[in-house]
Amino acid sequence: MPDYQDRCPDRPGPASNKGCPEIKAEAKKRLQEATKFINFEFNKAVLLPSSYPTLKDLAALMSEYPDYTMSIAGHTDSKGADDYNLRLSYDRAASARTYMLSQGVPADRIESRGYGETKPIADNAKAAGQALNRRVEFDLYLTGEPNSAEVKYGPAPTISELQKTPEGRPTAGKAPVKKAPAKKAPVKKAPAKRK
Repeated sequence: MPDYQDRCPDRPGPASNKGCPEIKAEAKKRLQEATKFINFEFNKAVLLPSSYPTLKDLAALMSEYPDYTMSIAGHTDSKGADDYNLRLSYDRAASARTYMLSQGVPADRIESRGYGETKPIADNAKAAGQALNRRVEFDLYLTGEPNSAEVKYGPAPTISELQKTPEGRPTAGKAPVKKAPAKKAPVKKAPAKRK
């Protein structure tokens, strides 16, 4: 491969991977297994301390593959409102990213996004399926290439997209909440002057 086409000129790798080292099977397994060990407080984006060893291992993996960027994708089960689940999935992925940044991973080499309940891997009608759907996935991709989560699942949805009908029209949503009129402080009148 000519040097001008080699994305990783300092490290050997096949032309099929743009001259960069390929991710070893053992590293791919570490990425796939990681999702099982990332846990959060119930209904929150606060990592449980049991998640730290796995995230530290993934941070070390990033230093083994300096030409790669990590994608973190958060997912939820179908319980609750769509927009709440989307926010929760994004916040959980961002929480894992923040922890990895604290371990020295450069910010430009790690990206997080949330998919809410839009990409289940199991049946949400059963508790076991819901547990599998509540997950944070980790993937590596060559820096400069398309994000691996987007390749796998498409662009992450936005809350406004979730609030549209299948025909693309905005949903009615909840009725606007009317606020009670603000009570005005009583106005004190100045005493009338005597003439």
